Amino acid sequence: MKLEQGQVSYGLPIHFLMAVCGGYLGSYAVFNRMSVFGNAQTANLIELIRSALGHNFHDALLRLGAFLVFVSAIVLSVLLERKLRRHLKYLALAVEMAIVTVISFFPEEMNPILAVYPIFFSAALQWCVFPGADGFASANVFSTNNIKQTFSSLTEYILDRKSNPEHAREKLKKAAFFGGTLLSFHFGVISGFLGSRWLGIKASLLCLIPLGFVWGLLRKEDREKGK
Repeated sequence: MKLEQGQVSYGLPIHFLMAVCGGYLGSYAVFNRMSVFGNAQTANLIELIRSALGHNFHDALLRLGAFLVFVSAIVLSVLLERKLRRHLKYLALAVEMAIVTVISFFPEEMNPILAVYPIFFSAALQWCVFPGADGFASANVFSTNNIKQTFSSLTEYILDRKSNPEHAREKLKKAAFFGGTLLSFHFGVISGFLGSRWLGIKASLLCLIPLGFVWGLLRKEDREKGK
C-alpha cells in the first residue's frame, strides 16, 4: 500500500522490532521453562493429545489451558480492534510490557507450562495486533511461514529476473521483507539466549527495550500525522 504525499509510516521498523520481541520471548520460554515454546500452538496441541491418550490428565489440562489462553487473546484482539482501532497497538504494547515484568518474578521451580501462560497470551495478541507491514502479512512470533515466503520469493526472483524483470523486482522486495523478519526474529532469539544466561528468569525484563522503541515509533508516527 502506497502512502499519500505527506503521510508518515514507521510500519517496517515497528514490524522488525516486534519480530525481535517475538524471538526474544520465544527463546526466553524455551531456555528458562524446559523448552516450552509459548509463541504457537502446534507443539502444545500435540503434547495435549499425547498427555490425554497417555492418561496424564494433569498435563493435558495444563495444555488445554494454554490453548484457551492463546485463543482468548485472538478473540479479544478482534473484539477490541472494532472499538479501539489504532489505540489497540498501544494497549497491546502495555499488556506485553506488563507481562514481561510479571513473569520475571515467577519462581524458577514453577510448573513450566503454567509459567508460560502469559507468553502464550502476549504472542497471540502481538500476532493479531501487529500482523505485518508494507502490504505483507507476516507472523512476527514464529518462523515457518517466513522461511517459506523468503525462499519461494528468492526462487521466483532467480527464475524471472531475465524474462520478467518487473515481477522479479517485486519478488526480491518480498524476499527482503520476509528475510528481514527472519533475521530480526533470530536476533531476538540470540538476545534471549544471552540474556537468559546472564539474568535467568529476570531476563524477560530486557524485552522492555524493544517494546519501548516500538511505543516511541508509534507516538512519533502519530505526532507527524497530526494525531
